[in-house]
Amino acid sequence: MVGEIDDTREVEKLGCDDCFERVDGFIEAELSGLNASEAMPLVHEHLYICGECRDEFGALLEALRAVEDPSSPVPEVLDRLWRRVTPSYAR
Repeated sequence: MVGEIDDTREVEKLGCDDCFERVDGFIEAELSGLNASEAMPLVHEHLYICGECRDEFGALLEALRAVEDPSSPVPEVLDRLWRRVTPSYAR
């Protein structure tokens, strides 16, 4: 019976738009050394299941890390970021 009740429970999930609105907080937690996955489990779950949002998250995180690193070749990183998030037909 418990399993039946559990199956009828509405599962909270984020769509791409909601994830995009919250990803900055997720990145901020990640960069500050907090466990972002624990702090924001719905964003973590969406990034796990949505490849497009995960790619954008990864590119943004990489760019922010590059900006923070004084030895990083920022223009090269930003160029790679642009190529990752821009569809091939728009290049």
